[in-house]
Amino acid sequence: MKVGIVGLPFVGKTTIFNALTRSDAETGNYAASQSSNVNSVQVPDPRLTKLAELFKPKKVTPTTIDYIDVAGLSKGDSERIGFEASFLADLREVDALAQVVRVFADESVPHIDGSIDPIRDIETIELEFTVADLQIIEKRIERIERDLRVQNNADLQNQLEVLRRCEESLQGGTAIRELNFSEVEEKMIRGYQFLSQKPLLIILNIAEDEIERVEKIEGVFSSYAERSETEIFALSARLEMEIAQLESDEAVIFQEEMGLPEPALSRFIQVSYRLLGLITFLTAGGPNEVRAWTLPKGSTAIEAAGAIHSDLARGFIRAETIFWKDLVQLGGFSEAKSTGKLRLEGKEYVVQDGDVLTIRFNV
Repeated sequence: MKVGIVGLPFVGKTTIFNALTRSDAETGNYAASQSSNVNSVQVPDPRLTKLAELFKPKKVTPTTIDYIDVAGLSKGDSERIGFEASFLADLREVDALAQVVRVFADESVPHIDGSIDPIRDIETIELEFTVADLQIIEKRIERIERDLRVQNNADLQNQLEVLRRCEESLQGGTAIRELNFSEVEEKMIRGYQFLSQKPLLIILNIAEDEIERVEKIEGVFSSYAERSETEIFALSARLEMEIAQLESDEAVIFQEEMGLPEPALSRFIQVSYRLLGLITFLTAGGPNEVRAWTLPKGSTAIEAAGAIHSDLARGFIRAETIFWKDLVQLGGFSEAKSTGKLRLEGKEYVVQDGDVLTIRFNV
């Protein structure tokens, strides 16, 4: 999974990136650097820890998230020469966007537009993505119309109709992510990697002394959370970065003192998985490795097998399946089998979050 962190300059994007990835990327240096920061984070998963304690494997492999912190975006950037190459290239490939919005006030860090107005800032970034997507759509429509004048083609005609729907939606101020597409239509436009189609996580960067008001602050922006594939998430970037720099024991004490139930990283990951419709299944039992795998919600056992290795999907027979907690409580696969908790599922079985799978196959 890849998440692109975007926002205006001086809103705390890189501070959040550092907190999430435990990096030390330079902050507050918008004018000096337009390059992106990239880092990969292992997803903390207590289920994986419990299974590792049970099986004591040589290797424990969690899932990972790649975070890309792009340079600050300003109003009108989408029309700037080179914008596509220098900025959008990093974002076209991500699975979701995390837009950092400044809610905190700090006179020592002036807002690029002169005042704190989160709603204005949200709409500014969304407008830039809209303009960038419209540029692609208009060019593609022009090319398709030219091709159709030479030769009629049903596939091109269908693609043209879908693109015109996208164009009309964007011109009316509605992001592509809020449109409903059939599976065929989704495949038609997937390759364009429209920014306004990507799931959006709006991160409200609040002051440290507003931590106790997180739910109330998020409620002010609830209208955005009601939109399709959009989530709202408030945190104090500066506070989270301080926590990330502490040793684990010190971090727990500090969180308790500040009234924080869990670090932002854990909550951020939970929200990201929900936003993208992802689940985690696990593999265990052998002496070599216990591993977590990411899969789209609703995926079948044969798709899970393919995520592990294509040979497992090609030669799929059955999937031995058990919920991770049952496996831990029973003490192993032999005990699970003797109590009837270990099930044999076919290729159409819909994998559930927390399932432990052992794929039977023959190639």
